[in-house]
Amino acid sequence: MLADRLRSIARIALCFLLPALASAAPAPAASDALPASLVCHDDLFAPYFMQNDGRIEGLNVDVLREAASRIGIAIAFRATPWRRLESELAKPGGTVDCAFAMSRTARREQYLEFGKVALQPTEYALFVRQGEATPSAMRLEDMAGKVIGVRAGFRLPDEIVAGAASGRWSLAEVPTDAVNFQKLALHRVDAVLADSYVGLYTLRQLKLPGIVRVAPPVTRFDTYLVFRKSGHSAALAAAFDRAFTRMRQDGTFARLTSSYLGLDALTP
Repeated sequence: MLADRLRSIARIALCFLLPALASAAPAPAASDALPASLVCHDDLFAPYFMQNDGRIEGLNVDVLREAASRIGIAIAFRATPWRRLESELAKPGGTVDCAFAMSRTARREQYLEFGKVALQPTEYALFVRQGEATPSAMRLEDMAGKVIGVRAGFRLPDEIVAGAASGRWSLAEVPTDAVNFQKLALHRVDAVLADSYVGLYTLRQLKLPGIVRVAPPVTRFDTYLVFRKSGHSAALAAAFDRAFTRMRQDGTFARLTSSYLGLDALTP
């Protein structure tokens, strides 16, 4: 009888003790919680971000889908013109919370959360018509007096901007890389500045012979997945950093890059 009474007292005590323990346990910080879903934006930029019969696809899309799957987040994508995308990201109360692939600048770091692991390394190189120059011997100074085609809205290397500002060469902006290379083939510009991989991919798609890439590249920098700063942006950036690191270690990055470009990934 005494034993039964003691067991009853113990059960009653537990009923009061467990809720108290639960309330005393520290709750996970809101900043550490990850959202269940994410919508990320980019401009059309083959082969990294493309639309095919209404479906969004591309190298960066595949990389982010794989990373999000490993993290346990549902991810969707929206195509947004680059200048509008930059404006929305910088605007207080803007409608874009996630974007790619953006280079790191002091101004952007004021309102965007950057990770530590790059989404893609980027090379910007000049492309010229074969026979008009020797790509292996060309220097940027050889562009003096010439017209360089560039894609509107994209960050340009400081050397290119400075040369245009001083009148050493002029820049012709167009909305797409495809238009730039078509203008180069038609002798309407003297060179095209483009992402190395994008340029090579675009030339293959357009079947434009006689255009070659100048080496070495004009500049090289990393581009990142970014998030508008919020209560969970730091945790998101850290989670994708971990996923990107594992994907580089296990060969996923190289495999996905090869499927689009037939080349190994650039080393970050």
